[in-house]
Amino acid sequence: MGRGKVQLKRIENKINRQVTFAKRRVGLLKKAKELSILCDAEVAVIIYSNRGRLFEYSSHSSGNMMETIRRYEKSNGGAHQAHVSSREAEQVGEW
Repeated sequence: MGRGKVQLKRIENKINRQVTFAKRRVGLLKKAKELSILCDAEVAVIIYSNRGRLFEYSSHSSGNMMETIRRYEKSNGGAHQAHVSSREAEQVGEW
């Protein structure tokens, strides 16, 4: 049996919001690591909590996030825009 659809709105209860953040952060970082291993992709994830705490993951061989960021800036010409196909955007909206 599948899970129900999650309603995407801010969690008002502070404790529940923090617990959800922690669980989803762990899940997101795990998925990033899996993607880098399974697909031999260079992956970098940066997360700031609502308190400003930094969490990051980099698959770069030296674990150097800045190297991945420099590569991104160079390939993107310094323009920080997400390049998402319309199909991918629709899929994100379905989550």
